[in-house]
Amino acid sequence: MCIPGDLIFADDFDPATVSNRWWFKAEFALRDGALLRTDVDPTETKRVFLKDPSFHNTIIQFDFKLSGQTTDLRLVTGSGGHYNSVTQIHPDYFQITTPVDHDAGFVPAQLGECTREPRPDQWQTMTVEYWGDEIVAHLSDNECVLGQHPIIDRTRQYFAFQFDLPGASIDNVRVWNATGKRGDWTEIRKKLAMAQGNREPVRRNPAERYKLKYMNLKSRLTLNDPTYRDLVARHEKLEAALHADYPEAFITHKQLGKLIAKKKQHIKETDPDFKIMETQVHKASHAEDDYVLSTKPELARLKKDGVSKNRFPSELGQIRAQLKAANDKQLAALVAETARRQAQLEARYPEAFQSVDAAVEKRNAIRKSLNHDPEFQARNRAVVDAGKAIKEYIDKADPSLAKLEAEAKAKAYESK
Repeated sequence: MCIPGDLIFADDFDPATVSNRWWFKAEFALRDGALLRTDVDPTETKRVFLKDPSFHNTIIQFDFKLSGQTTDLRLVTGSGGHYNSVTQIHPDYFQITTPVDHDAGFVPAQLGECTREPRPDQWQTMTVEYWGDEIVAHLSDNECVLGQHPIIDRTRQYFAFQFDLPGASIDNVRVWNATGKRGDWTEIRKKLAMAQGNREPVRRNPAERYKLKYMNLKSRLTLNDPTYRDLVARHEKLEAALHADYPEAFITHKQLGKLIAKKKQHIKETDPDFKIMETQVHKASHAEDDYVLSTKPELARLKKDGVSKNRFPSELGQIRAQLKAANDKQLAALVAETARRQAQLEARYPEAFQSVDAAVEKRNAIRKSLNHDPEFQARNRAVVDAGKAIKEYIDKADPSLAKLEAEAKAKAYESK
C-alpha cells in the first residue's frame, strides 16, 4: 500500500548494538542474534516495549519464528493511552483486530484474517503498513489481511511485541515513514478485498464463531447505525448515573488498586519508619542479586557496557532462574530473608498492602446490601432493561446470530 520513505528505526538484536529503547528483563534474552521469549514466568503473557515511539503513516517490518510453546505473537500499537491496532499471529492464521476505546466510542473489531501454512521453527517476515484509516499486514502476496477503521488513523506512540508463552523469537525490526500510497493502490485494494472476501474462514467452534460475529456486528452498528448508538448512549447514561450515586458499590478493580497505592504513598511520605523498613527489604533483595552475580561475575561488565541497559537484568534473571531450578540453598535463604522483611513491613502497615481482591469482596458486599434498597433496585433494573434493548436490537440486525448462539450453548452443554 505505502511508498517507503526514511528508515526511522532499525534493530537486528546484535548484543553489541542492540537499542536501549527496548524495555525488557529476564522474560526476554538476546540469543542467536535475535530476541527470544525465555522460560522465565513460563505461564505468563509478556511484552517487550519500544520506548518513545512516534509513528503515524508508516511501515513496520519484523522477522519472527514461532517455536516452543508460543501460539500467539502480537504486534501492538497505540496512542493516547489506548491501543489502536493489533496484528495477531497464530501458527495457522493471522488477523488484524482493533480494541475498545471508550473515549472515542469504539468497540473491538476483527478487520480481517488469513489462514497460513504452519511453519514451526522457521523464520518468516511480517510487514504491516498503515496509511490514514487503512492497514495491510502481509507475509506474502497470497497471505495478506486488509482492514479499515477510524481508530487506526492516529500517531502510534505505543509499540510492543506480545508473546503468550515462551519459545518464539523476533528479529530485524524495521520502521519506515510512509510518504504516500502507491499509485495503483485502488486497483490492488479491490483485488485484496475480493480475495479476502472469498477466502475460507479460519476454523472455529460455534462459541468462537458466535463471539466473533457478535463482536463485528456491534462494531459495524457502532460506526454506522444512529439508532443503535442512541440505545448504547441511553444505557451508558443510566449506568453512569447509577455508578455516580452509588460509587462504593461500583468502584472498579483498577480504581481500588489506585486507592491502595495512593494510601501506601501517603504512609511512605509521612511515616519515616515505613521508609526504613522498606529500605531493609530493598537491601535484602539486592543481596539476592549480588549473590546471583557472584556465581557468574563476568556479567558485571554488562552493567558498565553502556550499549544495552537491558542485557544485564535479562542475563541476571536467566542465572537466577537456573539457580532456582537447581534448588540453590543460598539463594533460597536470601529469598526467604527478603520475604521475611517484606512480611514484617506488611504486618506493620496492613492498610498499605491491602489486597485488591479483599477490597473487591468488600465492594461486592456493599452492592449486595443494596438488594433491599427499592430506589437502587428500580434504577438497576432500568440499566438492565436498557442493556436487553441493545441485545434485542443486535439480534434483529442479524437473525443468524440466534441460531449460532443456540449452537454454541448446545455444544457447551454437550461438553459438560
